[in-house]
Amino acid sequence: NITHAAERANVSQPALSRQIQLLEEELSTQLVERRPRGVALTPSGQRLADHVRALMQSVELIKEDIIAAETLPAGTLRISSAYSLRGLLMADVVAEFHRLHPQVSIEIQEGTSVNVREALVTRHVDLALYSDHGASRGLNRQALCSEALVRLSSRATGLRLDQPVGADSLADLDLVLTPSNNGLRRVVDEMLPQTGRSRNPPVIVETNSIIIDLVSRGGLHSILPYSACHQAFSRGEISIAPIAGITWPWIIATSRDRPRTAAMRVFQELVVSHAQRVVANGLWVTAELPPRRLTHSIL
Repeated sequence: NITHAAERANVSQPALSRQIQLLEEELSTQLVERRPRGVALTPSGQRLADHVRALMQSVELIKEDIIAAETLPAGTLRISSAYSLRGLLMADVVAEFHRLHPQVSIEIQEGTSVNVREALVTRHVDLALYSDHGASRGLNRQALCSEALVRLSSRATGLRLDQPVGADSLADLDLVLTPSNNGLRRVVDEMLPQTGRSRNPPVIVETNSIIIDLVSRGGLHSILPYSACHQAFSRGEISIAPIAGITWPWIIATSRDRPRTAAMRVFQELVVSHAQRVVANGLWVTAELPPRRLTHSIL
């Protein structure tokens, strides 16, 4: 019945009749047969109806697939993380994420905080974990925690984690430090002149692992976040002490102009919850959690 069909389609009966007529003209065939009591589909009309039903089912499948992509992690997740976060954070989070979502491929790269942020800004990665020292345009940033920088010395030096030292204790030491383009090095370079130190460090090293190896052999000292050296400290290879008044903030960030996938969302949630857990249970000894309001954007 054309009248009933028009009511269901929420259009007028003349408008629906006109649309049927136009469709018949376009397909060069009769689609409906007028009868004394309403209308019936012709064979061509029935074939068209079958095709339309199949198309509508495909549209529903497409909608379901798009919705699932927004709620169920899939595809490839590319992550860049600072070297220091490997032991306390990244290894556990990646293992947990893979256990929960084995269908997602994970690509991980490590670097200095400067390099990690650059990888995010240039869209080489989806998520980045690094130390934040200033605004980066176009990023969504979420604070994870801040931790103390520590002085590293040999085990025989006898530094104590529960006895902070002043920056002036570094004035006359032979230091092994990261290169000048490193974010940590810039913080250290701002701090050391205040201690009266005027000479450059005798050894420059790119990676934390080599710095720790050199310090453990004696004669050289360094400055790193606790997260970077906690494993060597736990093994008794070095002694460390927090440097009073110096903290190091960690964040996780995404690009504002990149669509936020379900995989990105779930991984970020795991990172935040794991950071909160290791700080709360005392494993991240020198760290403090940020205020409750964690997330902000840099326009």
